[in-house]
Amino acid sequence: MHFDIVHEFDIPLDALELAVLSPDLAEKLAPHLPNVATLTQKEHDLHDGILERVWAFHPSVRVPAFARDYVSEDMLRYEERSTYTLHKHTATWQVIPHVRPQWQKYFHASGTYGLEAIDGGRTRRVVGGDLKLEVPVLGPMAERMILAEVRRIFDAEAKTIRDLATLT
Repeated sequence: MHFDIVHEFDIPLDALELAVLSPDLAEKLAPHLPNVATLTQKEHDLHDGILERVWAFHPSVRVPAFARDYVSEDMLRYEERSTYTLHKHTATWQVIPHVRPQWQKYFHASGTYGLEAIDGGRTRRVVGGDLKLEVPVLGPMAERMILAEVRRIFDAEAKTIRDLATLT
């Protein structure tokens, strides 16, 4: 399943980009994620115009009764690894689930994240991605549930970077 999430900001690109690059972003974002028990920044390394970042998410959602024989709450944990290139104002990202290595082949989520200047000193952020859960029968339904949570997270991140970029 492919998706695009677009946000527009009444903030110049350079100011918004500083918020995206902030080492405090995860800490400021965490309180706005009701379905995430913890968000931990494991890596934030900015060198030579490239930010390497790793965030670890521990969701606080309950596994539906029908899936409890197959999915533990611990298996819902994941890491988001991203690489942001300043001169391009773009990133690539990938989600690594916290499951046994032999099960990782059943889940794939990756994509791009880009900022672009638009008219009037404004900025557009486009997050594009592909999400695939290869589980018979339940895969498409689970993908829709996952995508709904991905949208909530990126909406909360948009609010957080807007707040960070407009602090005076």
